[in-house]
Amino acid sequence: MKKTYWIVIGVAALGLLCGTLWDVQVSQLIYTPGSPFGEFMAVAAMCPIFVLIPIAAGLLFGALLYQFDQMKNISRILGVLVEVFGVYVIYVTTKGHLGSRHLHGLPFEGLVIIQIACFLLAAALGAFASRKYPKQVLVAALIGVVAICGSRFVLDNIKNLWGRQRFWTMDNIEAQFTPWYAPQFPSAERRAEMGDLIKSFPSGHSLGAMSVLWFSLFPSFLGLCKKNEKAWTNVLTFCALGFWVLTIISRVMLGEHFLSDVSMSGILFLLVFSAMLAGSRRFSEHLYQSEFAQAEAENLDA
Repeated sequence: MKKTYWIVIGVAALGLLCGTLWDVQVSQLIYTPGSPFGEFMAVAAMCPIFVLIPIAAGLLFGALLYQFDQMKNISRILGVLVEVFGVYVIYVTTKGHLGSRHLHGLPFEGLVIIQIACFLLAAALGAFASRKYPKQVLVAALIGVVAICGSRFVLDNIKNLWGRQRFWTMDNIEAQFTPWYAPQFPSAERRAEMGDLIKSFPSGHSLGAMSVLWFSLFPSFLGLCKKNEKAWTNVLTFCALGFWVLTIISRVMLGEHFLSDVSMSGILFLLVFSAMLAGSRRFSEHLYQSEFAQAEAENLDA
């Protein structure tokens, strides 16, 4: 794991510790209902949730389309299964936000058009970049689908189990507040009655903002960035982390989440993302047949 990721996990863990001790106090201190900054970030931080999954799935689709014949059988099967999983999560995420207040006025039809456009553009990029950097494209796409879809899938299930009420809805904090480490296991009736209002832990916006970190893998297969890959990777990493910090501040300001909610989301995504990065090098060695690997090496040398 990169040193930067360890530092961020440490910061997020410190935030979780502070939230464990002072969740209510922090929320009371910075709670600013109707904050223009908070409302702007509420919309901006939704963009990754809606577009990163179709981008990751599209990139994988384009890579599979271009490289299918050259991959080993097990890699083909795995790639197709992961692709199906990505498309499934796109469907669940879109359907789950039908009529949601998180759409902030965006028509559902418009959301679908945006997702289809992201998928198709990413598929074109995956196929085009695979001509010169096939392994890098496929590995990045697999990491994106598994890390983004997988962490989102886990987060949504945690939300349903924990049933934590949002700060802004509380009129009796002593009776309604529950610490993050105490899941409520709400009944189906209560979930149907309260809906999104008891899905404070963990934060979907925070996880979506941290998911932007996936873009830091793109310089490995974009010819425009390849010459200064390390510099581009660092810039994209710090931009993603800056976006995450702004998002977590805005979510607490609006009372949508507690400090522990946004901290746990960052930890969740980083652990999944880092685990995928650590395993990607070993996995990539088995992606291709030997003759294709040799052809790839010749292309890179040229």
